[in-house]
Amino acid sequence: MSSESKTPPTETPSEDRTPPADRQRIGFVGPEGAGKTTVAAMVADRLSERTDVAVVGEAAAFFEQPSASPESVGPLGVHWTVVDHSPGTDALDTAGDAFDTVFVVVTPEMLDRVAAYERVVDQLDADVFLVVDRFEERHRDRLGEFDGPELAEYFYDDDTVARVMSDGTVPRLADWTTEAMLLESLQPDRMALSEAMAALERGHRTIVNVEVESDASALAVARSFRANGYAADFFRCNCRCHDGHVLARRQLG
Repeated sequence: MSSESKTPPTETPSEDRTPPADRQRIGFVGPEGAGKTTVAAMVADRLSERTDVAVVGEAAAFFEQPSASPESVGPLGVHWTVVDHSPGTDALDTAGDAFDTVFVVVTPEMLDRVAAYERVVDQLDADVFLVVDRFEERHRDRLGEFDGPELAEYFYDDDTVARVMSDGTVPRLADWTTEAMLLESLQPDRMALSEAMAALERGHRTIVNVEVESDASALAVARSFRANGYAADFFRCNCRCHDGHVLARRQLG
């Protein structure tokens, strides 16, 4: 989904007309041996540093499950659930409305299996993204030509990551390697600050996403949202042209 502070220092950065959701359920699915549990554990580990998170499935073995409390939902006020789903599509077919976002985790050699997962997820009314594990530079052209869900992240074939199951620890990678997935789950559409503020004020969006070039600009953008009564938080990303994104949302009540 990481080891640095999740927000800029000191004051950390609080389309539809429905009330803003305060819960986000993200599912990690994929074939046996794709690295699904490793990726789910890394995402949950990063989330646990910044907010309340519940972990379901095999990845839960790496975490103690504290009682959820309103005080631990982070600046955005979102309760997160990370579901490490059973391998294969059969069990996923009965998941109902269990997910807001689904990440299909595969290795480069398993790209031909993604379509089966995408078909099932399409019936669940959930957003779907691709995560590629054990990536090597020789796979870049093949991945670029792949016709399927949008790529949320890829993880290099690294021994540190591979050891998650063998030594019982969760790999710690740079923030952007996991937070890019959180961004896609909450709000993939980028907007200018003025446009985002207007969308919240008019009720056109419940959550907005503004790119920022630095921690300093993130703090300024977050302050602007908070001054207008919105929750805001900062997420790093894997984009080369800027450091991250400020997400803001209308608060319940």
